Amino acid sequence: MKKSFSWLLAVVAAGVVSLTGCKSFDEYQADRLASAVAHFERSQYSDIPEDKVLTLNECFALAMANNLQLKVAGLEERVSREMRTYEILGMLPELTVSDNLTRRDNTPASSSRQLDGYGPGTYSYSQSQDRTVNYLNIDLALSVVDFGLAFFNTCQANDRMLLRQQHTRRAEQNLVLETVRLYFQVAAAQRAINITTRLLDECKNRYELIERMGAAGEITPFRAFDEAKRFIEMERRLTNYIRTYENSCVELRALLGLYPNAKIKVDDSLLDTIPEFTFPEMELMEQIALMKRPELFQIDMQKHINILECRKTIVSMFPNVRMFIDFTNSNNSFLYHNSWIELGIRAAYNLLTLPRQISRYMAYSAQVDAEEYRAYAQAIAIMAQVRIAHANLMATRERLDIDIRASDIFSRHLAAAEESSRISGELSQLELAHMRLETAEKQIEKYLSIGNYYVSYYRVLNALGIENLHETTVAGLRAQLEAERERAAEELARARAEYEAAERERAAAEEDEASEEDDDDEAADRSETSAAAPDAPEIPADPTVK
Repeated sequence: MKKSFSWLLAVVAAGVVSLTGCKSFDEYQADRLASAVAHFERSQYSDIPEDKVLTLNECFALAMANNLQLKVAGLEERVSREMRTYEILGMLPELTVSDNLTRRDNTPASSSRQLDGYGPGTYSYSQSQDRTVNYLNIDLALSVVDFGLAFFNTCQANDRMLLRQQHTRRAEQNLVLETVRLYFQVAAAQRAINITTRLLDECKNRYELIERMGAAGEITPFRAFDEAKRFIEMERRLTNYIRTYENSCVELRALLGLYPNAKIKVDDSLLDTIPEFTFPEMELMEQIALMKRPELFQIDMQKHINILECRKTIVSMFPNVRMFIDFTNSNNSFLYHNSWIELGIRAAYNLLTLPRQISRYMAYSAQVDAEEYRAYAQAIAIMAQVRIAHANLMATRERLDIDIRASDIFSRHLAAAEESSRISGELSQLELAHMRLETAEKQIEKYLSIGNYYVSYYRVLNALGIENLHETTVAGLRAQLEAERERAAEELARARAEYEAAERERAAAEEDEASEEDDDDEAADRSETSAAAPDAPEIPADPTVK
């Protein structure tokens, strides 16, 4: 009996689990397996021809069209847009339509009797309702408080949608910077492969030459060891350049939303030219960053969301006034009127929620102040990022000039050595091989520096939050800043005056505190001096003086 009962409980539990939609780990594992196969096959759909050489602009276009993280940001922006529509529809009044149909199996009759002492006995039974009754009710109601809350919810949903747009915009800017970084890594690695493939083969041949010269006694064992060590170290450095090529290709393809293999080629002709970038003055760049960075827009929008939350709290403090209009239709034949309309207003006020709402208002008001300071802190950090990015570009340019000069010097000496008629013998060929390897390394370092120079420029654009620094763009931004400075001249002057007054008060308070400390120190010194002085000798009284 117990086993039968346990089996019945197990069956009931299994039925409840299946009806409520609970999933077991095995089901999740099966879903994960299906997703793994589907995602792998889907990743094979979009690809580029193997002989396709991508330019930087083509990589930008592919990244914007196929990057999966950017698509996720776009879908989240779409969700926020739909949530705004949802909040807008929340401002509509309540419209309720109900239809009630009842059927009795007998006549709904009733009787009544008068109160004791006020009349004769009971009355006979009477009927005031049909057996089948149908009530149709249409109720239109509007709550003033709910309408106000729905209005502010709509404003907040609109701010959240704009906030998601700024998040997507910043994701696009970071995607551009990351694309540039990986693009020039692949380009420099391609150049390194083209330069070092033949030289690495020569290195392997030089090992045999060193062994043969050491065996013949042309060089000492110590010289043979040093020569082999030099070639091994150079081979290791050149091989590292090639080793990074495949990793960079995989990262670039994943960033472009393609299957992450190493089959990608980029146009490395940009490494043959050294661009000249021009920048406005540093103060203007800092102001441009403060005007264009999406993070500051997000803080401003979050601040406005908190302000609207304060206003919602104030609305919640008012009585809940509800206005309604009610239409009713009944087919009861005993009624004098079968249709009627009701108009009314209801008001309710829960006084005990008032302290709670006041506390909520104070909390969000403090949050608004926190957002103010957060915006200022973020502004300081962004100005620091602009200066650091510009300093990094200047340092990269200096490193590039050094690498260009070193590459030119090594190339000239190598050309002179190859043209010299005095080069003869295996030892001279060994030294010439060293010169070729070192010159190739300097050329690769030059290409890497050129790529880093491009990346540094785009990092400055990323710190500024803009797409370019054309003259027209800078001129337009400068005009906007000057117009805003003229408009807010009085506010800026008043803010500076308040700051200077506060600083004077603080300085005066510090001086007063310092003077009080000095007085206390002097008093302490006097007390210590008096305590340390010897007691005066007692003078005996003169007996002749009365």
